[in-house]
Amino acid sequence: MTYDVIIAGAGPAGAAAAYWLGKAGWQVAVLEKEELPRYKACGGGVPESVFERFPFDFSSVIERSIRRVRFRFRDGREVTTGLPGSSVAMVMRDAFDLHILNHAPVEVHDQASVTALDQDRSGVTMTTASGNRLRARYLIGADGANSRVARLVGLHHHRKMGAAIEAEVPVDTALLETYAETALFIFGTPPNGYLWIFPKADHLSVGIGSFKKPASNLKHVLRREMAKLSISVDGARLRGHPLPIHRQRECLHRGRVLLAGDAARLVDPLLGEGIRHAVDSGRLAAECLLEGSPRSYSKRVHREIGRNLLWGRLWAQLFYWYPWASFQLAVRNPRFVRDFLRLFAGEISYRRMAVRALPNLLLGMGRRLSVTHQLS
Repeated sequence: MTYDVIIAGAGPAGAAAAYWLGKAGWQVAVLEKEELPRYKACGGGVPESVFERFPFDFSSVIERSIRRVRFRFRDGREVTTGLPGSSVAMVMRDAFDLHILNHAPVEVHDQASVTALDQDRSGVTMTTASGNRLRARYLIGADGANSRVARLVGLHHHRKMGAAIEAEVPVDTALLETYAETALFIFGTPPNGYLWIFPKADHLSVGIGSFKKPASNLKHVLRREMAKLSISVDGARLRGHPLPIHRQRECLHRGRVLLAGDAARLVDPLLGEGIRHAVDSGRLAAECLLEGSPRSYSKRVHREIGRNLLWGRLWAQLFYWYPWASFQLAVRNPRFVRDFLRLFAGEISYRRMAVRALPNLLLGMGRRLSVTHQLS
């Protein structure tokens, strides 16, 4: 059978593209290399605004709603602030990704990894590991940071990426309640990154990420910092995954092939967040194909996502090069924190934050958030 579109990858980008293309009446096949539902190493923090992009309910896959954020420096000092409303939710990626895909009127082929592709003027032919050959007018590569589709079409020759390690950790009821509506970020270690604790329905997701040069001792730092907070990761499975940080403007299409999500390297350089941008890139890929303008895709992604992430890279360099000063001048500044939270919710851009930086710095100096000193 010949499809209108084949989508490689059933993550947020692939599922979002599948949903919008399928709803438009296109014949779509989604190829996923793992058996669905599959676990995905990811903190699982999703801005509530992402759910509003779809005309269906996500309450069944929301594990927790976050109402407070704790920012901790490596020396044990902490700042706690409330979130406006329920602006951030916690999900498990296996349920979240599949929830979007289940609403898409498309064919889904799991355990179908892509091994080869060939494109000509009229379409793209894909070959899977089982030897099946499928053909479509277009292909969307949403197959993750180590995208095979990107390699097969000659995009992203030099892929410098950060790295993260994550674990799902069972804890006792008292500790789980401590983090029930709270997300914790630890700055100052490792270099060019941070640690996190995110609450899920019956456990904690903990992790560490380095966005520039992955440190060789990430596991050690994770164990050490979690132990300071009475969280043991010794019995948990540690899962590593790359962070395809957006560092420069790139071509994200070649012929009839488009890249979306992590395959397009759309992870935020400061926050390490990628779900929101994955969903948006999947939508943009679908829109460009539906409009008959696949060649406009790279430009639109840069205009609507990439340009802001390049501003984010400047913020990340400043924040991670000077972590102590950043904690003192930004994390303790209620005006910066407010804008940071609005940024994560998609309500403000990095460029807008830069415009507001000097007024925020001056006006926020007189009423810095109080610091609590935790045992470490």
